[in-house]
Amino acid sequence: MITGIKELFNTQTSHFFTSAVKRCSMDDYGYTEREFLFSGTANIYQTGEQGCPGVKYADCTYTDRMSLRMPVDQDRFSGRVVVEIVNSTANFDIDRVWAESYRYLMRHGDIFVGITSKANVFTALKRFDAERYGQLDWPNPSDEPVPDTDVPPIWTGPQDQETGYIWDILREIPAFLKSNAEENPLKGWPVKYVYLTGWSQSCSYITRFVTDFEKPEAHAYDGYLSTGGVRSLLTTLNRYESQDGVDQYRYRLNNAPAPVIELNTESECSDEYGLRGYTSRRPDSDEPGFRYRYMDIAGGCHDAVDTCMAYNGFDSDVAIAMNRTGGAPGNNFCRNNYRKYFAFHVALRNLYLWVEQGIAPKSYERMHQSADGRVLKDAFGNSIGGLRTPMVDYPVCRYINWSEETDPVTGKARMNILAGREEEFSSAMLKELYGDLDHYRDLVTTDTYRLIADGQILEEDCRDMIETAVGRAKQAGLN
Repeated sequence: MITGIKELFNTQTSHFFTSAVKRCSMDDYGYTEREFLFSGTANIYQTGEQGCPGVKYADCTYTDRMSLRMPVDQDRFSGRVVVEIVNSTANFDIDRVWAESYRYLMRHGDIFVGITSKANVFTALKRFDAERYGQLDWPNPSDEPVPDTDVPPIWTGPQDQETGYIWDILREIPAFLKSNAEENPLKGWPVKYVYLTGWSQSCSYITRFVTDFEKPEAHAYDGYLSTGGVRSLLTTLNRYESQDGVDQYRYRLNNAPAPVIELNTESECSDEYGLRGYTSRRPDSDEPGFRYRYMDIAGGCHDAVDTCMAYNGFDSDVAIAMNRTGGAPGNNFCRNNYRKYFAFHVALRNLYLWVEQGIAPKSYERMHQSADGRVLKDAFGNSIGGLRTPMVDYPVCRYINWSEETDPVTGKARMNILAGREEEFSSAMLKELYGDLDHYRDLVTTDTYRLIADGQILEEDCRDMIETAVGRAKQAGLN
């Protein structure tokens, strides 16, 4: 139960870690950003009979972090709150769904809530600003040594911190945000719908949460958007449990009491690199207990330039938090700059219509894959099928979802299966394919309107889509 909340204000000596204000032109949208520490009690669960959760420790006290991005003018509020399970894999907070969706969320007057999801990021936050974040605490109620399991300590955090607080936090957030409690920062705001979303490892949180904690007759969230799902990162109920030997059933979504949309890139849709994406996806369904849609993003990869490097930027905040002196990690890191946010906008629109108006989304063509889950390519080396844009229909490069980088310790080349790259076509090839930039613009414009009619691009993104595709062609050398 959430029992208290404290707002953190920016001062000359203290500020919001990796603030969105300096990244997203929030003033242009009439939005503001707020930050809170909230405290409460939560049960720590363990896997019991038939895989169901049972209480291991009851009513443990915690303090966690919450970020809010919301309209300044309450009249602009849509009634929707989108809660992101903030990604913890890099050992600092990264709100990747926000980075892909902020344009849509702010255009439509939605409120964003980011919830810090694992105690392994506390060290970085406290290093960044010990006074501001010093109270963050998910204390380990057990004094047992952590066993040598297949869950890396880098992801579980210090021995004195427990990972399992997240489940009751997620269960209680929707009711709290809809309540008239004095502690609720949205008290007086007409919250109608609360959605849950997450990226990468956080996708596995959604799968575990929906499977183990949500029920058809009593589900906390109105809908779910699960994105960039690295299915091999099965989320355990507490830090002592192992994912070794877990049945394949636990890696996939097995029920959906409220509508779920899964949105993946080329990096996560395959089994090729052991990520379990191909075998974990499900057929689209409109059954009452399993309302589900799956969408692939052709051309996209897990870590791309615009949301991994350009947005997070590995700026001074991250450098301080991670005790770094340099900038971006590795060479050849994140060379794929395919813009995925157009697909995120479509997924959000579809989810809202499904939940709020009962309009089930169409089933989109999935990427073509071999029997063992490898993505099949066309003559240009790009994916066949999937959710598309003119950038893959009229390509100026080959979009690749993996890359080679140099290991900073050994100096040897290694494969990065999440950070992709682009291989540009030659100027001669571009000229042969498209003639000149004006003709390319005509092709892209026609294709954009076709994709809008097919529900693969939003009409409100039309101009942005055309200019993005034409700009990429110009960058590649077409004139």
